[in-house]
Amino acid sequence: MSHALKILLLAILLTSCGGSGVTVTKSQTVEYLSKAFSKSKAWFKSTDGEAVGRDGPPPPSHLQPTARQALDHRINQNSAKRMSKKDYTRAIKRLESSIPDLEKELGENNIEVGETYYTIGSMYLIQKNPKAAKSAYTKSLKIFSNWLGAEHPRVWQVKDKINRIN
Repeated sequence: MSHALKILLLAILLTSCGGSGVTVTKSQTVEYLSKAFSKSKAWFKSTDGEAVGRDGPPPPSHLQPTARQALDHRINQNSAKRMSKKDYTRAIKRLESSIPDLEKELGENNIEVGETYYTIGSMYLIQKNPKAAKSAYTKSLKIFSNWLGAEHPRVWQVKDKINRIN
């Protein structure tokens, strides 16, 4: 049931209790209704064209986050997803240490090995280490060319990255 409907029903109930032994003064009823409508007004403020505060309008339920709380939560989640230079260095070391196992399990020229070299090259490029990036991209290009052929768009993409490093 909506908040406004509950207030209306309460008002009807309070006014109908006049002769039933329940003592409710007019000032108590007016005060209660005034407080209830003030709470509701804050929620409806966002639709009447008035400026809304930094936190946005209050949510329809006290259990839901405000617009500002939801935005702050998304910002915090996104900042947690970013990697630092130290994270890239650790990731590169892990990927490089996995290459011998991949080559042993899948074969030296398997496309998964090429993807690993490509990822390592991209990470080196992000770290502004073009020499190491070019080396990794060249290894991935050799594997991609064998698997996909020289005219494949993925091969062209790797060639383009190598040319841009030069």
